[in-house]
Amino acid sequence: MNEPESPSTEIIASIQSPDGSRFEVRRVVLPSGTSTGWHYHDGWQTGFLVRGAISHSTADRDSIFEIATPLVEKPDIAHIANSTGDAEAELLFLSHIPAGSEAAVPCPAPGEKASAATPQSGASSVAVPLGKPVFAQAFRYTAMYGPKPFPEALLIYLDNGAYKILSPGEEHYGSYVSATPLGDGMPPQHVSFLSWPSDDWDRNVASHTLTFNVDTGAYIQTLVLPGDPVPHAQAGYALPIDDPTLIDMGASWERVRVSYAEAFERLIEAERARATPR
Repeated sequence: MNEPESPSTEIIASIQSPDGSRFEVRRVVLPSGTSTGWHYHDGWQTGFLVRGAISHSTADRDSIFEIATPLVEKPDIAHIANSTGDAEAELLFLSHIPAGSEAAVPCPAPGEKASAATPQSGASSVAVPLGKPVFAQAFRYTAMYGPKPFPEALLIYLDNGAYKILSPGEEHYGSYVSATPLGDGMPPQHVSFLSWPSDDWDRNVASHTLTFNVDTGAYIQTLVLPGDPVPHAQAGYALPIDDPTLIDMGASWERVRVSYAEAFERLIEAERARATPR
């Protein structure tokens, strides 16, 4: 017996804005009889039905949308789209996604209580709360992974086990587990990281393990990618950022590079000093 088809989402284009938000063009396919699940958006979204038939519902309105009719969805309004035709429905969406948010945030139907044990049917994402910055480091790589040749990065540790990393070519979130407490000036010693699916890793995940020398700031980093049996080694030096609670979580790499230029310049000078023959 064949398994029923599930809704699918394809990101056609993603454009990052300086304020940390992004615009995405997505193709959503809803097989007949399926739905998006109840959800809302933190930003504006406009969709067009390319083929098939859908009904669109909010707490106080049910609508039927015809092909090529704009479907405008305001922020913070819970809604659901159902594929009601005999064939699958295809929609194109242009979405504005604020910094730190996702394209869609699952939620219970209006009048229902949220249940952590009951996933939203057809939902393509889950909402994960971000904590507050508790520690941060400026990184200078001396040995890099070839496809990611970015010598500098800013790593922000949040107080609930989430992290954010920015570099000239990366910006994503993930989860971390530290073998020692962080905060109050206590530097990390051994930390495991698991990225959340992002464009940085082709919508997949990556595992990093970092071991730090507390006295020198040197670190060794091991990268493991899904399906790749060979770990990749990286190394470099890191410096803590003063008062991480003041970090702007929505800032772009360009902005944080300017804000914390002193730390990055100290790493560059230290690298030059190590390379100078004595």
